[in-house]
Amino acid sequence: MVLAATFLSLYEDPGCSRQAMRFAEVFLRLGSALVAWMMLYAYFLWLAAVYAMGCGPDGDEMHRLLLGMAPFICGFAFVLGATRPMEEIHSMLRWLTLPLVLLLPFIARSIWQVIQSVNVENIAICADAAPTAWQLLWAPIHVVTLAVVSYRLIRVWRAVYLDRSKAVQKMEQSN
Repeated sequence: MVLAATFLSLYEDPGCSRQAMRFAEVFLRLGSALVAWMMLYAYFLWLAAVYAMGCGPDGDEMHRLLLGMAPFICGFAFVLGATRPMEEIHSMLRWLTLPLVLLLPFIARSIWQVIQSVNVENIAICADAAPTAWQLLWAPIHVVTLAVVSYRLIRVWRAVYLDRSKAVQKMEQSN
């Protein structure tokens, strides 16, 4: 009976429901940002490893998968800023950028291999035939995707810097 009264009071009190809304919003923002980071990690790791994987029994399946992920990764890159209103969490999550930066040389090697074979030598990925249209677009699409993701990662770091400089200015003005 006490439990039912407690839930009823939560439902009737608009101030408490706003707190629950804030609580839900925090978890929605944090959850969305963490999913975005995980998808970025998966994309970067697979893109870095596609050079070493080569062609398996499925042929160019991994290349097609990465090409299909590219537009979604651009979308996930814009979700990284969801935690900005929570300055401390946003500041902690920005450090997830560093391992991604360390993967960039491996990603560049993978993209360069495809540019070299498909766009320069006119050889298809995992075949001796002429490259198809999607194979010709594979490397440029990933370059654009990496540019969008890099821009958003720089914005994450810049947001933390701006938030801290604003906090310092407020402290100086209050003194």
